[in-house]
Amino acid sequence: MRVSGLLVLADLANNPITGNDFRTCLLEKGGTLYLSWAHLVELYGLGNGPTYKSVRTYLASFGRSFVIIDNHAQAVIDREAARTPETQNPAIDEEFLRVLLKSWNGLSELNVGLLLDVGDDPAFFTKLQTLHRRHKDSLKKSFDEARDQYRRDPGAKRKLDNEIYPCVEGTSATDYFYKQIARECVTTHERFNPSDSLDFEHCVVSLAYCDFVVFDKKWARRCEMITMPLTAAKVFSTIQVDRLMSQIKSWPNA
Repeated sequence: MRVSGLLVLADLANNPITGNDFRTCLLEKGGTLYLSWAHLVELYGLGNGPTYKSVRTYLASFGRSFVIIDNHAQAVIDREAARTPETQNPAIDEEFLRVLLKSWNGLSELNVGLLLDVGDDPAFFTKLQTLHRRHKDSLKKSFDEARDQYRRDPGAKRKLDNEIYPCVEGTSATDYFYKQIARECVTTHERFNPSDSLDFEHCVVSLAYCDFVVFDKKWARRCEMITMPLTAAKVFSTIQVDRLMSQIKSWPNA
């Protein structure tokens, strides 16, 4: 079982009763937290304040039951295309995991808290912030251009509206989700904010590789607008934590 959703984890970190219940339930079921590098960078940006400390402590309490996934959806799609039988999960961010292992002394328990500690390294932190900003800005620019063309060019609008995206059974749905969710972002009249760039990619990769995901209401609503293959993650909004917990509890124990 794989669960992704940093927004709800921040809430759980500040709610000891519900937070402990969620962690205990997930670990009993043999579940794994899927976290993206982009959301960890956002956590670094909080500084060493109370929110950062509470989230770090809470994430560390899951021990080794976590995976860091690549928030760069196209990079995941490219790795899927080049996949061989020996290839690891294409969604896993191996570079971040190597950073984690460098921070690990080999004696203490391996947990995501060690990875959060590297945010104290100014050079590493600055590099991540720069990559994070460039990627976010580039993606937003692409969406802004596509949205503008959709509104100005009747031919482009008609083509996008009528495009059919296949989802081949037995293959990863990452490319399918990328195209479907991208179309929802282009055709909507909602504002496309800078933060939406990374939320879009987190949405795409999580839908393809998790069993459960938690998004804010806007992204949960966008997911409702597309046809979901049977392998897709079940989507919950941040106000549906109780329903998420019920779903997790229905799984057999590990």
